[in-house]
Amino acid sequence: MQRDVRGRVVLITGASRGIGRRVAVLLARRGAKLALTARSQDELERTARACLSEALAQGVEAQVLVEAGDVTRPADRERIVAATALRYGGVDVLINAAGVCSFGEFSTSTPEILRRVMEVNFFAAVEMVRLAQPYLERSAWQGSGEGWRPAVVNVASICGRWGIPSMTEHCASKHALVGWSEAIRAEFVRYGIDVLVVLPGLVRSDDLQRHLLRNEGKIYLDFAGAPPPEEVARDILRSLEHRRAETPSGWVSWGVWWSRRLFPRAVRFFMHRKVWRFARREREGQRIQQRIDRQRISPTWTGS
Repeated sequence: MQRDVRGRVVLITGASRGIGRRVAVLLARRGAKLALTARSQDELERTARACLSEALAQGVEAQVLVEAGDVTRPADRERIVAATALRYGGVDVLINAAGVCSFGEFSTSTPEILRRVMEVNFFAAVEMVRLAQPYLERSAWQGSGEGWRPAVVNVASICGRWGIPSMTEHCASKHALVGWSEAIRAEFVRYGIDVLVVLPGLVRSDDLQRHLLRNEGKIYLDFAGAPPPEEVARDILRSLEHRRAETPSGWVSWGVWWSRRLFPRAVRFFMHRKVWRFARREREGQRIQQRIDRQRISPTWTGS
């Protein structure tokens, strides 16, 4: 049975831009009651206006609550969930879309970078679920006669299924989120709550430098040529509506998702090769630069 979100309360983190913004717009077209949170009040208000405009164009009624805050801060998380419950009377769906990434090798990282990535990508999502759980349970109880099931949607990454070199902190946080989601999925069955995981691959960012804590990785990733966030948002909506427990998003994600099951040694070889190929290109670039530098400083002999 397809999940109908019309008139349902959907709380979305990371809703000011990127994937969170796009999924908010799609849900507004479905007539959902939205609660949007992120750190930037101005960007959230722009998202809210886009949601209301799309809902009007579709001829549906949508409501939007904007509640700015930092989901890594306990007081902000409590305020966001409380404001949503006060405005709408509860929470029917929680979408954890807030996230950051660190692109660089472990040897050049710091404990501060690791902790920041884990706080945003894992701990914040966990604690948002903890706060929303009582409202989700009540939603399940109230909608049981209608066949309604509330849901938690955790936007993870294919990095949560296979370790990608130069993305060590990101992989750690997403592995943690995927594993935790699988564990609570079984626990939440008795409450009538679905726990869904979406696994994007590389995604084109609205502002790459804001999303990346550092950008010094030792493999080649085509950020500019990556799929747009609209594609991931559509997959999130399909996952939510069709109750898909785990949904890869994008052809790269699907390729890794299937290959790790059928040809794990091939995936491991491919990852190793990406590291070695980058290292060879880097060494070749250094040798060329050294030759250029020597030519610049070598004295020019002029015979008489």
